Amino acid sequence: MVSRLFKADNALVWLSIAGGAWWLAACSGGKFSATTDDNAGGSSAGSSGAGTVGGQAGASSGGMSAAGASGGAKAVAGAAGVGGKPATGCDCAAGTYCQDGTNTCRSCADFSRLQFAAPEKLATLSQSGTERFPRAASAGTDLFYRSGADAVTKIWYAQTPVSGVGVALSDTGRVDSAPLLAPGALQQNFFFDRLDLTVTNMTTRHLWLATWSGSQLSAAVMAPAPFNAASDFSVAVAPAAGPSKGPKVARAYWMSTRTGNTSADLIWSDMVDTTPTTPAVLELQVQAGAMTCPRLGDDATPWVNVAGTLLLFRNESVDDSCAVNDSGAFDLYAAPLSPDTGLPAAAGIPLSTLNNTGGASTETDPSLSQDSCLIYFASDNGTASFDLYRAARN
Repeated sequence: MVSRLFKADNALVWLSIAGGAWWLAACSGGKFSATTDDNAGGSSAGSSGAGTVGGQAGASSGGMSAAGASGGAKAVAGAAGVGGKPATGCDCAAGTYCQDGTNTCRSCADFSRLQFAAPEKLATLSQSGTERFPRAASAGTDLFYRSGADAVTKIWYAQTPVSGVGVALSDTGRVDSAPLLAPGALQQNFFFDRLDLTVTNMTTRHLWLATWSGSQLSAAVMAPAPFNAASDFSVAVAPAAGPSKGPKVARAYWMSTRTGNTSADLIWSDMVDTTPTTPAVLELQVQAGAMTCPRLGDDATPWVNVAGTLLLFRNESVDDSCAVNDSGAFDLYAAPLSPDTGLPAAAGIPLSTLNNTGGASTETDPSLSQDSCLIYFASDNGTASFDLYRAARN
């Protein structure tokens, strides 16, 4: 049987943990699941308040349940996903959410269950149908994102996504994408990639760093080794990765052509005492029915939480024999990462309530808010024209 599974793109100081304090939230340690589970446990004790870095730190998955590949409601084509049953009513504290169909409040820092309400289109941010890479800019709803055709993309900042497109941050003549605020960096705290206009093929990108002041970018520089050994782009950073007890390290995940393969690989590296470990390919798999399939597609558009225990990414839609499905569309996935090694603890599970079925719809560029209670992503609903969406945990 062929089925479409859960379908809804200066002087540098490396990130240092010693110079910043990080509070890590406790977690439930339950099995990772993207299914609807109305009888799951209650909220985790010690969840962080909204707006704190700890809100997305410290969720350690106790393994991923393969059942997550066959449960949950499928989204409807052309609607960027639909949510499940409405909650029966909760009075949940900041940093928690009301579990779908129950009176149970759960910690947003607990990633053992990833269900979402119906996505909301951020219509006021639509400029040209090329909006992608929505990333949290603060503890509120401020967003960074990119807009424009591939040859002219710019990074934008919207102070409140419901009020307008915001302001462009990229310098004149620059082609920038994939903005990422990395809280906890001692100096440059903002990552992005920039098209190298000196290379004639117009496909080479390099990772850059800058300082975000809350209103503007400054001191932009090309990132040093281990970055930029080739075309490097779409970076994700976990500033406080590592075991719950023990020293923390910064971990980076990004796309690179350094291996010489036809398409870019997902690369990762630890940063220990400002010295990077040797970058290596991250062997990432996805769950498709009873099958475990290798990651497919060019840019995985990765994102990781502060503690480096959750990886969000996109993957080509595959059927239950691991064959490319739905005309090469992309789905959103989530995979637990080992806090000790930074490697996947299980295969990625589709985010069923966000992915569209049919119509070659692409969902891409997932990321969580700072308190992990909201997810942001881009979708083209099968039209090749991308808009931004957000959805609350439920």
